[in-house]
Amino acid sequence: MYTLYYSPGSCSLIVHCLLEEFGVPFELKRVDAASKDEYRRLNPKGKVPALATPDGVLTECVAIVEYLCDRHGDGKLLGKAGTWERAKTLERIATLATEVHPLFNRFFHEDDFSDAKEVQAGVKARGTQKLLAYFREEDAALTRAYWSGDTLTAADFYFMVIARWGRWLEPPAPRMHHIAPFYTRMTARPAVMRAMQREAITPLGT
Repeated sequence: MYTLYYSPGSCSLIVHCLLEEFGVPFELKRVDAASKDEYRRLNPKGKVPALATPDGVLTECVAIVEYLCDRHGDGKLLGKAGTWERAKTLERIATLATEVHPLFNRFFHEDDFSDAKEVQAGVKARGTQKLLAYFREEDAALTRAYWSGDTLTAADFYFMVIARWGRWLEPPAPRMHHIAPFYTRMTARPAVMRAMQREAITPLGT
């Protein structure tokens, strides 16, 4: 049995969707301001997700995705170890985790970068500019069924969550010409629908 520590709509949604996709039993525990101190005893970083497993606690999305895909996906969503498909899927996931996700930190949490309001405004403006450029480039390239290509991979769940965050941009990422049908396809998956319902969120809302 797993326990997923989550915050609605955050990157923990990626893990939540995969748990639903694999159909494995798990428990959900929401992390909020009231439970933050208790949560830090489990995960000193204080951020979600954390996945309590029979082997211990994992705290980074990339590691959790790999762990779950290897244990339950039989290589289906990540690719077999040592294959080109595996390397390319991990490349996509790593790009989202290390390049795109940090841009959203600048968009949503500009006050983490400075106490000065004018600096915060500049941080957010630059983050917005780079995110729009990124999504426009991905929109132009997304001409097949999935962001990964013709076959669904774990990276598509990550990109779906990233695109959902982009609903606050103008134009909203989930409504861009090619991203829109991909996003609709992903959010219509029963596993994704169940995860969003349990988190009390919708594809384009809270």
